[in-house]
Amino acid sequence: MKKTRLFAAVALLSVLFASCAFHTKRSFGPYSDAENFYNKGNYSKAIEKYQEYLAGNPQGTLAAIAEYYIAKSYKASGDMAKAREGFERVTRQFPGTSWAAFSKEQLAVLDGKS
Repeated sequence: MKKTRLFAAVALLSVLFASCAFHTKRSFGPYSDAENFYNKGNYSKAIEKYQEYLAGNPQGTLAAIAEYYIAKSYKASGDMAKAREGFERVTRQFPGTSWAAFSKEQLAVLDGKS
């Protein structure tokens, strides 16, 4: 009887912990932090965290996006020279991607052509 109760308790706890795992928020480390800072308008912290992500994942699946949002963060902060450098870097490093196309659009805006 005691073994049955113990087994039932362990089984119940296992189910509860397993169900909690499906409800946790996924995080991509510094990249997730960067997105949160960007969305809150804290562009200097966003840049810092995007750069931290890139330091560990220079060819990661989110690298083009991180580079693009570094440039957008500089633009939003008013540093148009660094924004331009960032958008140009995206077009060079990730040609043929939608992020390169978005960067070209941003460069056109900076040039007053759009």
